Amino acid sequence: MPTEESKIYTWSANLSQSINPGWVILLTPLVVAFFTYLRSRKKEPSTPTKIAFGLLISALSVLVMVAAVHIGNNGTEKVSVWWLVANYGIITIGELFLSPMGLSIVSKLSPKNITALMMGGWFLSTSIGNKLSGVLASMWDTYDDKADFFWVNFGLLMFATVLMFALVKNLNKVMKDHGIN
Repeated sequence: MPTEESKIYTWSANLSQSINPGWVILLTPLVVAFFTYLRSRKKEPSTPTKIAFGLLISALSVLVMVAAVHIGNNGTEKVSVWWLVANYGIITIGELFLSPMGLSIVSKLSPKNITALMMGGWFLSTSIGNKLSGVLASMWDTYDDKADFFWVNFGLLMFATVLMFALVKNLNKVMKDHGIN
């Protein structure tokens, strides 16, 4: 407990809504510069590889929250908002590897006459993923050890990562066959 004369700083929960957009604004130029640098050295990964790494980075971001749960003794003690800021920073990098690349691959590989429909399919899959995230989040109270909640997220993301890395070779071949880099 803080002493009687000490100052207590609190975080208004609505401010949390600005963390991710702030990271997007700050990190987008850095990610673009990173890929530009790799392209200039002829080492830029393919779009499917970027997506796979985006999933991996997203999985790793969950480990920040596992650490926060342990630091906060499973929620019995308050932890710094910087854990959330760090988590959002890492997952935003994953998002910048994943989301624009997914849109790019859909637009490049779709037959011209149904590209709009396929883009709708991409957004539908995103909305299904968001719904499933909400379903998972609704189970928060069922976890006695809150770290287990984040381990489930980590496991699901790692499953998707392994699956994507397994598909990279075939996706690269399809893209090469269609004359797409």
